[in-house]
Amino acid sequence: MKKFVLVAAGAMAALTGAAQAQDWSGLYVGGSIGTANRETEWNDLDNDWGGGIQASDSVDATAIGAHLGYNWQWGNWVVGAQGGFSFADASETEFVNGDVDVDNSLSFVADLRANAGYAWGSFLPYVTVGVAYSDLEHSWLEIDDTEDSWQDFGNETALVYGAGVQYAFAPKWSAGLEYVIYDFDSETETNPLDYRMDVETQMDVVRLTLNYDLN
Repeated sequence: MKKFVLVAAGAMAALTGAAQAQDWSGLYVGGSIGTANRETEWNDLDNDWGGGIQASDSVDATAIGAHLGYNWQWGNWVVGAQGGFSFADASETEFVNGDVDVDNSLSFVADLRANAGYAWGSFLPYVTVGVAYSDLEHSWLEIDDTEDSWQDFGNETALVYGAGVQYAFAPKWSAGLEYVIYDFDSETETNPLDYRMDVETQMDVVRLTLNYDLN
């Protein structure tokens, strides 16, 4: 029994030491690649087109990005700030209701986020939240009646949140997997005939990340 206790104590000490071995603090730079899915819904608020959802689309795109961040570490707890930029051609034009061109365009998103995680050895699981800006724009163009249209408006800002995990595979290198949601909420626009259309967009991104420690 005594031998078992000693062995168990030694194993716990070794695990604790391993959990505290990795230093995640300091400045880092990195890149990412993954897939993005943008979903948009057009909701007719004043029954101009019969009410309810009039158009929706779901577009998948490759997302490629770069980021720069800084971490502070206290024991196993790690918090940080990170700014990033991603390209994702998540644009689509569709023809609905017989005579309407509906366009939803998005090509990039930039974000500023706060991260918080708990390090366990070479692994760092974390959650993230922040704000984002993109070139998201919408257009609803009725071919024979431009007054009954909603042209060139967008809800470019978004709340971004998600989670991920990093693995330190070399002294200055780490790789990870991240899932984030860009919630653009909704934007309501009034056309020249005083009819309102509400447009709501969300983009989900799953990506692989690679970081290099600049310290």
